[in-house]
Amino acid sequence: MKNNNSFLLLILLISTTVFSQDYIYKSQNIVMGSMNPSFYGFGDSSKAGLIYSTEGFNQNSKLNNKFAYVNHYFENYDFSLALDVNTLQINTLGYSITSSNLHYIYKTKLNEQWVFNPSVSVGFGNTKLDYNALIFEDQLNALTGTIAGVSNDPIKINNKVNFLDVGAGVSFYNTGDVFNNGSNILIGANVKHINRPETSFNSNASNIKDLFISLQTGIQFDINKYDQGFLPYYSYLFLYNTFSKQGSKSRIDLYQEAILGNVGFGLNQHFNNYNGFSVSQFGTSLNIYIEEIQIGANYSFEIGKKIGGAPYNTFEMYIIFDFNPFKKNRRGDNSRFFDMQ
Repeated sequence: MKNNNSFLLLILLISTTVFSQDYIYKSQNIVMGSMNPSFYGFGDSSKAGLIYSTEGFNQNSKLNNKFAYVNHYFENYDFSLALDVNTLQINTLGYSITSSNLHYIYKTKLNEQWVFNPSVSVGFGNTKLDYNALIFEDQLNALTGTIAGVSNDPIKINNKVNFLDVGAGVSFYNTGDVFNNGSNILIGANVKHINRPETSFNSNASNIKDLFISLQTGIQFDINKYDQGFLPYYSYLFLYNTFSKQGSKSRIDLYQEAILGNVGFGLNQHFNNYNGFSVSQFGTSLNIYIEEIQIGANYSFEIGKKIGGAPYNTFEMYIIFDFNPFKKNRRGDNSRFFDMQ
């Protein structure tokens, strides 16, 4: 009975959010460009990375996501190019969406300590739907928690939709210790779906993507600046927060990460709200730095009142490759702002 209730709630949740809302990864503090492409130019970096995410109530109701990106900084021309690809699959609904985006990020040095990175993005999206796997309203029995095998609703929809997508963003970060306390900060904002692409499977109805607006703030502290105590010499505390809004859905993500030499430990909190319906999660993360490679995982679980009698969990794994030749011998200094002085 609990499994059936969980599946029903998943159907209702996805039908009102996923088909019209953007998926947001839990590891935003690791790959900041996944939220705001302007951060692909952060620190004049050239990187590549992968994220794999799965979330849901149980194995039969999972959302599977894969994200891959590569970005390169053209030092002689002060700009970066980035390409990312994201796929989302909901096997129980026969639904999948793939999006590919190309980003141009320009570097503007405002003064000796501040850098401004504006960006523009152009992407292509494709959504597919196996309507034979869909669950219609007349199949749901909320009293018994069961699903009927046959629907009387007429089916007149396309099973594939293509769309063009446009976005823009900005980011600011400092390259010096502007507050004289061993800290660095970053700020960002971006807008996605400026052209409001049409994503409806039904030719007789419209489902235009809502604007996606997000704000990002981050600050890093050097917590062992004078190499005292038991902490490694290169020890930092990185705090990162994002706020996003799309239509009637809003979300807050908070991150606290301690970077202690070649290991990082983190906590994160996520608060979703959609028309009064909310899901809150608490997460933990672990990162390991091996030369220019960063490997990590994040596990988040639902907190507060459970929906459907089963916890809503998220598990993510990621690997990042840093191609900056000056970071090969940084000897455990894994500061987010490394070599930006």
